[in-house]
Amino acid sequence: MMVLSFASAKTFFGVFTGYPEALGLQATMDSGMRFSVGMPYDWGFGIAGSADLILGSGPIDMEGLDLSYYYGAGASAAVYFPTEFMVNGHGLAGVEWMIPETNFGVFWEAQLGVRYKTWGSPIGPFFGGRFGVNFR
Repeated sequence: MMVLSFASAKTFFGVFTGYPEALGLQATMDSGMRFSVGMPYDWGFGIAGSADLILGSGPIDMEGLDLSYYYGAGASAAVYFPTEFMVNGHGLAGVEWMIPETNFGVFWEAQLGVRYKTWGSPIGPFFGGRFGVNFR
């Protein structure tokens, strides 16, 4: 039953590169919740994930281009094996271009927030972002 309700929702998936996930997969639900998992960028092997809420979106009026913007907030965490850890809270803003006559959208997103990590200076600013493709 859960699989059927998940499949019937307007969920779409994507792949991306960025920071803190160097290579990742994401799923965005019709409710605006987006979950992602990937391999982190710093300090070698690990796993990273995030949960974001897309708070708003809309079209960008540029003739001949199917552009839209979105913004939201979320949190990310990364574990670097064997002992390092990083967590952050962030705001986000992005732009997506839907490729004409396809179900693909190319997006770019910037993230800004505060992070805590177990190496170096523990508390500081967080700068993140993504570049990828959504499959709708």
